[in-house]
Amino acid sequence: MNNVKYLPFIILCMLLSGCGAEKNTISTDTPAETAIQTSEIELKGETESSSKNATETTAESTSESDMKTVAAESSETDMKTETSPAANTDTENTAPETKYITIDLSTARETHPTGDAAAPFDLRIVSEEENGIDFANEWYDRKGLSLPMIGTDWNSFYDDNYQYLWSGEELYIFENGTGNCLYVLTYPTDKWYINGNNACLKDGIFYGASVTNGYAQPDTCFMFAYDLENDKLLWRSADQTCNSMNFIVKDNVIICGYGFTSEDDYLYQLDLHTGEVLSRLTLKKQPDLLVYQDNTLYVHTYSYNYTIEIE
Repeated sequence: MNNVKYLPFIILCMLLSGCGAEKNTISTDTPAETAIQTSEIELKGETESSSKNATETTAESTSESDMKTVAAESSETDMKTETSPAANTDTENTAPETKYITIDLSTARETHPTGDAAAPFDLRIVSEEENGIDFANEWYDRKGLSLPMIGTDWNSFYDDNYQYLWSGEELYIFENGTGNCLYVLTYPTDKWYINGNNACLKDGIFYGASVTNGYAQPDTCFMFAYDLENDKLLWRSADQTCNSMNFIVKDNVIICGYGFTSEDDYLYQLDLHTGEVLSRLTLKKQPDLLVYQDNTLYVHTYSYNYTIEIE
């Protein structure tokens, strides 16, 4: 009876005990599932972290590799640059250095080196006409002639090999073709007479005129030859042999002119190598500009135009 009496109590305990076991099982299962999820998250995190680290490592490795590659290429480029023939070639300017020369004529007197005299040309006046005191270019234009001038300022002229430019008191000589400035010369001459092709460089010898505007004076209005390479005066012509605005160099002869108010007016022929007077031709007025073409000399003077045949 006593056992039966306690049977309901025992059953209740058993039921309670069973519920507790089920509760415990659920309780245990839930953390396990959570643990699995946590493990997956951690594993995913580790995977992502590893992947990230791997990516960063790869990026770093790639970056480092790229840097090494760039460095190598740069180094190789530098080496190529250093070993390139062009890099080792001198890039110095090959243009000749301009020589500045002052020609001192203050103590120069008439002087002539010895040598065989050149033969003068036979000059024959073909025509002589009054020009009404016109400008030389007007006559030359009508004749279809021109001076070897550059520009309109009458301070620049040329020949077959060189271009000459007066700037202030200096004469610049440029080489045709290259444009290299070979010489800058300074020597005394009146500014009125620097207008015209009154200079000539030939075979390293410079031919020029030192002119004074006015009546005849000692040591004025002469031509000279100067060795530019050796800085040496070769000859100086007699006084009052040149005050024309230009002169002509033909073969071994220089043709120039001299004259002034109340003075005799001549067309001179000078020896190119000695400066000696070879001949002179009397004109009515001072020759100022000369043009040579086809064995004919066209001489403009203050009030007359001359056509002179050269034989």
